[in-house]
Amino acid sequence: MTLEETGLTEEQVMAVRDRPLAESYETHDIGMGHLLARLQAHGFTVEDHGDDARHADEVLYGDGPDLRVYDDGELIAYIELKVKTSPEWFARCNRRHFNEYVNFTNEVDEPVFIWFALVDSVTEQLHRSAFFEVEDTDQIDGRVVNVTEQAMVFPANATKPVEGGPEDTQFVAVDADDIAGVRPGDVISDYIPDVHGNDVICLNEDDLRSMPHFLAAVS
Repeated sequence: MTLEETGLTEEQVMAVRDRPLAESYETHDIGMGHLLARLQAHGFTVEDHGDDARHADEVLYGDGPDLRVYDDGELIAYIELKVKTSPEWFARCNRRHFNEYVNFTNEVDEPVFIWFALVDSVTEQLHRSAFFEVEDTDQIDGRVVNVTEQAMVFPANATKPVEGGPEDTQFVAVDADDIAGVRPGDVISDYIPDVHGNDVICLNEDDLRSMPHFLAAVS
């Protein structure tokens, strides 16, 4: 898909939230350094796989995960990096991108992983990381819904006085059905990163795994 076909301006495509794409890739490169060091410490050879999409016409659709991992010359895994500085992004991604990873998984014999990482862009420290083995769309917990943009509707019998609180204070028991426009399974958040109108999804955090699990999966 070309830039013209999207209807977006180059400035819109090159902006990730409130920062330019180049800055986003600085963060990506920090995470890449940490992951490569870990993989190479275990004797693996790593090669680039996906395109290095750092220009407007290239960022719309990729050609698969970022890396190919080899052990003694044998291809054993593919890894896509999701490196962020905001914890809101951990285990979350663009729905379209995840669907692409699932499709890619169905086309190859080797396991496909997403490596989520949370880094400090100033100190370049790695604060948190986990592997997520891509299998199917059942691993999606739900959309990430911005509660600041949702109308909340409560039946009259849902409110109760708060013991010890101000006289007019009421406690509201909130169920999924009480929030207009939110479907069962949606994840509630007070912040959603801007991804140019595409759905942000939360993946099943029970599927997040450590480096030892990755080593066992590819052995």
